[in-house]
Amino acid sequence: MVRYFMRVFSFVLLMLPAGLVQASSQQLLDELAQSPSVQAAKPIIDALWEAWTNAHMTPKEQDLMQRGLAAMGQGDFILAESTFGDLVGENPDFTEAWNKRATIRFMMGKFEASRSDVFEVLDREPRHFGAISGLGMIYMHLGELDNALQAYRDLQRVFPASPEAQRYIPVLKRQLGLSDL
Repeated sequence: MVRYFMRVFSFVLLMLPAGLVQASSQQLLDELAQSPSVQAAKPIIDALWEAWTNAHMTPKEQDLMQRGLAAMGQGDFILAESTFGDLVGENPDFTEAWNKRATIRFMMGKFEASRSDVFEVLDREPRHFGAISGLGMIYMHLGELDNALQAYRDLQRVFPASPEAQRYIPVLKRQLGLSDL
């Protein structure tokens, strides 16, 4: 029943004007912050990804998103990066286009470029849990453990049940010689 509701809700999100989708995303992010577990958060996360990925796109932007996702799924990172770059160029305000390019750049080992894209995402949606988590991973790869810890603390504020925050905060604190006090 919950899955049915979330599918209907996701469909309704796609039919709303951009401003209402943003308001709905903000409401979903508020709910995510109150989720007591990953299981309780899953339908909220699914609805957020759906809203962020499909929100108010033109047919050309939809085509670019689908081509980028297909290239990503096939492991063609160069084509995916280029396609998401075209999507960013087509609509620089499309938060998820920046996030997808950040993800693919991370997968390519382009950590500085990925971080730049993540900052674009966070300028547009400061509570984008995927981007915050990605930022933590980027900082760990760059050896910036203080920044990584801060990113995962930020993630924990946005998504308290985040498995990534729960996994990496204690590890980073140990590596930095910080106590739990």
